[in-house]
Amino acid sequence: MHAGLNSADLRKQELRDLSIGVALAVGVHLAALAILIVAGLDWRPPRPPPTPAFTLVDAAPFFNELEQQQQADDAARRLEQARREQEQLRQQREAQLQAEQQREQAEQARQRRLEEQRQAQLQREQAQQSERQAQLELEREQQRLRDEEQARLDELRSLREQREQAQREREQEEQRLEELAERRRQEQALIEAEQEAERIRLAQQQAAQSAQRATLTDEYILTIAELVRRNWIRPPTTQPGVRCSIRVVQIPGGEIIDQAITNPCNADDATRRSILAAVQRTAALPYRGYEDVFAREIDFIFRYDGE
Repeated sequence: MHAGLNSADLRKQELRDLSIGVALAVGVHLAALAILIVAGLDWRPPRPPPTPAFTLVDAAPFFNELEQQQQADDAARRLEQARREQEQLRQQREAQLQAEQQREQAEQARQRRLEEQRQAQLQREQAQQSERQAQLELEREQQRLRDEEQARLDELRSLREQREQAQREREQEEQRLEELAERRRQEQALIEAEQEAERIRLAQQQAAQSAQRATLTDEYILTIAELVRRNWIRPPTTQPGVRCSIRVVQIPGGEIIDQAITNPCNADDATRRSILAAVQRTAALPYRGYEDVFAREIDFIFRYDGE
């Protein structure tokens, strides 16, 4: 029944049970004694009948009273014995309770000492843990600093390697560009030499063509002038020494579509009209063989020296 109680509650419960038991025992004895006393007070011996002067006395009431008295004394002694036993039991209980209290106090003191020791040990462990944590944080910070320093060194090394690589690449690029420039200069010199040779060749060819064209053009113009002269009918008023500049407009194939006399011209009006009539009588100017020197407008000099 007391399994769920601690030692102090258990002792209190036992004291309450002991007190109740003592009270019940004392009450029972007191009740019995009261009954005996009341019975002794209310008891009336029977009135004996009148007897002759010389009758025997009945001793039974005396012995009954004596027995009752003896029973009352026995009850009082039992009550006193129960009281003494209860008192002894109470003292034993109190001594046991005091011993248990002392043991409990000693246990509490021991528990306090253990708790103090445990708290002290816990504080020492916490201090050690804090020290270890601080040491660990210090080591981590030192490691972080070492890592940062190593990272900076690696970055500097990488930057130095990158600069060296960039320098090597620049030098290689400069050398390559220089070689390329040299090749280009050589190629340019070769191209210029080839162009100069081509220019000379073209100049020579153009000179030859120009000479050829000039010759052909001169021949073309002389042919035109000869055709016009052949178709010319000289007026009577024409005097030798005529020099007139003639302009004709033609289309490919040599067909003349317009003609005019331009300055200078020293002929009279009749001669001028005869010259234009000669151009009109020329159905077509020479074309085949003169395609390269063909021109839409041709200027030539019409001459008459008296022949």
